[in-house]
Amino acid sequence: MAYNLPAVIYRLESHLIVLEASKLIGLDLQPDLALEAMTKDSDNTEDAPEAQTNLQQGMGKNYERLEFLGDAFLKMSTTIALFSQIPDCDEFQYHVDRMVLICNQNLFNNALELKLEESIRTKGFDRSSWYPEGLKLLKGRNYSSKNTHALADKSIADVCEALIGAAYMTTRNGNNFDMAIQAVTTFVNHPNHKMAAYSDYYATFKVPEWQSAEARAVHYDLADKIEKKMGYKFTYPRLLRSAFTHPSYGSIYEGIPNYQRLEFLGDALLDMVCVDYLFCRFPGADPQWLTEHKMAMVSNQFLGCLCVSLGLQKHMVSMTVGLQKEISDYVTAITGARTQAEDEAETSGLGRDAYARNYWVREKQPPKSLPDIVEAYVGAVFVDSEYRYEEVQKFFNAHILPYFRDMHLFDTYAQNHPVTLLSNILSTKFHCTEWSISLSDTDDENREFAAIKIAAGVMIHREVREHAFSDSGRYAKLKAAQKFLRRLKDMSIEEFRRAFNCDCSC
Repeated sequence: MAYNLPAVIYRLESHLIVLEASKLIGLDLQPDLALEAMTKDSDNTEDAPEAQTNLQQGMGKNYERLEFLGDAFLKMSTTIALFSQIPDCDEFQYHVDRMVLICNQNLFNNALELKLEESIRTKGFDRSSWYPEGLKLLKGRNYSSKNTHALADKSIADVCEALIGAAYMTTRNGNNFDMAIQAVTTFVNHPNHKMAAYSDYYATFKVPEWQSAEARAVHYDLADKIEKKMGYKFTYPRLLRSAFTHPSYGSIYEGIPNYQRLEFLGDALLDMVCVDYLFCRFPGADPQWLTEHKMAMVSNQFLGCLCVSLGLQKHMVSMTVGLQKEISDYVTAITGARTQAEDEAETSGLGRDAYARNYWVREKQPPKSLPDIVEAYVGAVFVDSEYRYEEVQKFFNAHILPYFRDMHLFDTYAQNHPVTLLSNILSTKFHCTEWSISLSDTDDENREFAAIKIAAGVMIHREVREHAFSDSGRYAKLKAAQKFLRRLKDMSIEEFRRAFNCDCSC
């Protein structure tokens, strides 16, 4: 028993240190979650366990899973705050404003102000060198306490996100987001997010005049049809109409803005509800697996399929030449894929309802307006219900979860997503760590009637090596990754290093 005492004391000390740090920043965290959030146990924790180096055994859980959760909550909370406080903003400017809040540099700087790095646990227990602090060793080898440790800037920012995740999980069973929101406010430290409780979000939102104005017959008709189809009754039919208004339609016809603001909001809400499901449903899954499978759930490819399955595309209004033909072709293709899956299930004796829910993975990408509609509808429901997150959860349970009860159906899809595939190839084949995919806006003189173009660039050692354009950041990144993957095909590591001046160590 005496032999185990040092390890017990060390673990108690670790708990007390992280709990004290949490209290100093105003978070009353569950002790095990606090320790998990502030524990970094290897030099490259983003890798799978078998690829990690300098692993410190016996430290407890690493922060990465909580970081995955906290990142999603940080994205959702800042998105709601911006949507509530800045009503006259286009989608790209929202992305820019949100990046200012959630970027690693901002989190890192604020963490340093809080002296958070002093409490992060990076040293494993070493029985041979452990000795109680404050006691003088009278005989034997001298004990020297090492009070410093090496931490990358990103690791400190990641711990901030992990603490947000820990705050969320501490009160999750009570459906209370307040502590997590307080954590976000502390770590972003910005005028655009001063909320201390979830109720503060709607309190800062002012219902715009276009939303509360008298609805027309066409708006009431749409609301009735959507209620019968989806089950939710809109208080503001004009808000629902906005969710189905393509950017090409323009606001001059009905005085209703297009769906881009609602899409921005709905995207963050769906991201959070999917991440929450994966985090709780698969407690042993590593962050890489969670991230890759989340991509399947929130991908444009799936959301486009879901849009057709729900028949939401029938209600969209637009003035883009050729868009309806693109949608019609996609509807034919995805409907045929589902019918084939149902036929295969019936032939196998399982019944048509037992069809494989991954029938959409082999189909072409849908027109971007289809996933946009789904995200905008979720955003509209959220706003109309006065920010009731329960409505987002209901939508997920009823319409998304049935596709993902067996997540292993999507193992191959997740691994072959272009951005994930590029990341894996660059890290495992070419051993390059200095790369990223960045976004930037492009000039457009008339955004009211033309698609907003966003550029994505694959950067290797701070130089853009490939780029692509699209009307959404997600599609632009996908296209840029696909183009760069084609360039890397059959390229040797020596050719890669010469072509891109890469000197990253193997």
